[in-house]
Amino acid sequence: MIGARSTGEGAVKMQPVQASQIKPLWRADSAWRTLSLIPFGEALLLAVFARSYLPPLFSEPPDIVGIPFGIVLEAIILAWAALGARVIWTTKSQAMATIALVTTTAPAVPLLLLTPAIILIMQNLAV
Repeated sequence: MIGARSTGEGAVKMQPVQASQIKPLWRADSAWRTLSLIPFGEALLLAVFARSYLPPLFSEPPDIVGIPFGIVLEAIILAWAALGARVIWTTKSQAMATIALVTTTAPAVPLLLLTPAIILIMQNLAV
């Protein structure tokens, strides 16, 4: 065989790996996964139970290419949160999951709450 070595001089002996020597990869548990889904639950709860939450989102102006700015902003925030959830669910590093949680999920929660206020402020500034 090409590349095969005999067990003679210069051969490398491999030691078997013990189970105690193998460090398992970190995976997100149910607490991390639940935290990553908070913005989606918050958006659903606000849409269902807060009657005054949705009307500012559909109001024009402001709009972007005919789509109300509130809907565009909500879509961007939820897409950003979805990116963070994807990273948290698939990463094998706790440090990376922490960074994803802090930079995507944590900002999405207050931004979802403030979106109607931002829209109403923009309408009042335009007058």
